[in-house]
Amino acid sequence: MALQTEVPHDISAAGLIREYLSLVKELSLQKEPQALIEAYRTRAQFVVPTDRVVSLSRRGMPPGKARITRSTTWETAINPWATPDRLPVVESGMFLRLLEAGHAVKIDNLEIDHGDPAAPYLSGMRSLASTPIFHDGEPLYMVNMMRADRPFSLAEVATIILTANLIGRATEHMVQASEIQRLNAALEREFNHIGQIQRGLLPAKLPQIPGVTIATHYETSTQAGGDYYDFFDLGDDRWGILIADVSGHGASAAVEMARAHALLHADLDDRCDVRSLPAATLQQLNRALHRTMRPGAFITAFYAHYHTRSRKLVFANAGHNAPRLMRMNAAESTALPLTDGMPLAIVDELEIQQKEITLKPGDRLLLYTDGITETFNRGAEMFGIEGLDGAMRACGGSAQCMIHKVIEDVRTFGDGPPADDRTLVALAFQ
Repeated sequence: MALQTEVPHDISAAGLIREYLSLVKELSLQKEPQALIEAYRTRAQFVVPTDRVVSLSRRGMPPGKARITRSTTWETAINPWATPDRLPVVESGMFLRLLEAGHAVKIDNLEIDHGDPAAPYLSGMRSLASTPIFHDGEPLYMVNMMRADRPFSLAEVATIILTANLIGRATEHMVQASEIQRLNAALEREFNHIGQIQRGLLPAKLPQIPGVTIATHYETSTQAGGDYYDFFDLGDDRWGILIADVSGHGASAAVEMARAHALLHADLDDRCDVRSLPAATLQQLNRALHRTMRPGAFITAFYAHYHTRSRKLVFANAGHNAPRLMRMNAAESTALPLTDGMPLAIVDELEIQQKEITLKPGDRLLLYTDGITETFNRGAEMFGIEGLDGAMRACGGSAQCMIHKVIEDVRTFGDGPPADDRTLVALAFQ
């Protein structure tokens, strides 16, 4: 049977419907729990008319204690979530007994000792309706409604039980949402900080390699990523050129990228000597990463030495995408002659082949990570090597043109923001 709440004599049934609609509309506009409670309290007299309201909570309190969270006798409302230490604490008396009882109570002729902590809140009131508000099945909260003139009916008590618990549940969800939002904002700040640190590990400026112009592009799919490129001045007219890609993306990939950077740059006994031949450097890096990387993670890497006097490029590969080479006056680009190889950190000892080619003026070389080629459009088609080569064909001898054209084409081709990190290193030989 539906409960029939007593309607005040001065409001019609149609007026009551209008008031309910206006109330629930206003409640739906609230974004903060305190605002929701205040909106309900100031507009809810037509639901169950009352002269005074006092609410309590024992959440987070030791047994035998509770906080008074709000009272219409206070001149200024206290936000229980923002300043809980300002809330009065009760350790005895009627309020505590009602809260610990865990069920609704209706008192028609209210009498209370002057020494009871509840006395100042009940002074001048004739009747009281008290109802618990449940959280996870436990009566953690209580609302007390009071009148100075007449008792509450049973139908009104039933309405108070229902509305108080519905508002309490909505408030709890809002508190949880606010907490999730706060945590997400904190995580966002941390990820941004990680991303800033990570970008600080990349070359601050591009090297001035004689006879070579260089351009780069670095774009993460989240605030931090696992792509990595670097240049090393090896002396004797040699330059080291590295591109790498950590499995996955995000903060964990950024940590592994930083680990690889440290191994290549730190002056440690077991550091990876970038002056060694490329295959030896990758083997050293592999052994160090195999001992330290998180289980299941790996890194693909391409490392090369460029000799500016002889124009020789000596290179080795560990499971990375083969860079694209376009010779002067060639109609098509080709892959550098690499074996696939195994990525770093999977096994302790890694066999890596080393090869070399001689570069000529007008040749162009494009290093990339698979976030470029594995970009998909809405038709589930992949940008692929064909898209990469098409962008290279559309450019002349400029390294910056290659970067600009590839990024322009991949963004036009793709559907939405990048799903993986995107890195390019373009070199044009003069």
